[in-house]
Amino acid sequence: MPTPRLAAITLLLISSTASAQVVVARDGYASPPEETGPAAPRRVEARAGLLLGGSDVGDADGFSLGLTTGLGYRIGDITLRGRFDYYRVGDGDDEAMSRRGRASRIGGALRYSFASTDVTDSAGGAAGDFWGELGLGLEHVAWKHGGVLDRPSAEVALGFDIDGYGRRRADGRRHHGGMFMAFRTLLAQGPEMAVPLTCDGPCDKPTRPSRTDVSMFFELGVHWGH
Repeated sequence: MPTPRLAAITLLLISSTASAQVVVARDGYASPPEETGPAAPRRVEARAGLLLGGSDVGDADGFSLGLTTGLGYRIGDITLRGRFDYYRVGDGDDEAMSRRGRASRIGGALRYSFASTDVTDSAGGAAGDFWGELGLGLEHVAWKHGGVLDRPSAEVALGFDIDGYGRRRADGRRHHGGMFMAFRTLLAQGPEMAVPLTCDGPCDKPTRPSRTDVSMFFELGVHWGH
């Protein structure tokens, strides 16, 4: 018969082995991997629309009309977009010495969706998306009677999309299309000009005009993709 000492040693070994197995299971080596949530939705989208507002290049500012285009890739609520804009710059038509030109701008922007509705029905449906955007770009201004200006510019925008979704395919993707509206502001530094100190209104001391050019546009257009 086993002695009491041998029985105690045997019980101690059995307890140690069970404890080790529990530790291994808790460390994750013996337990199955935890399930992860569904992947963030992804889509490619293209945009084309009209620009309507006012352009500002130094002391030349006036009504502006143009075109805007873009191509983006969206993951969840984040969209990375490339943009190209073409629009009028210059003075208003009612000014005696009116200067006119055209500007083209290429840049990139990062968009975040603040609020959106989703379509869970595989047969499709409609949805909305409210978003904000920040970006950087390079603007090229060509004046009608000679002269060019190249400068970097920043942009900030708020917009709203109306989406229509088609039937979901076997790979989980589906075509979408709709319209968008946005308000966009471009910020750039104007060219340095030799102008005297002035008071444009009641003031304590004269200053030179600000070199910060602010162009503001309303955008309206369509978007599509999958």
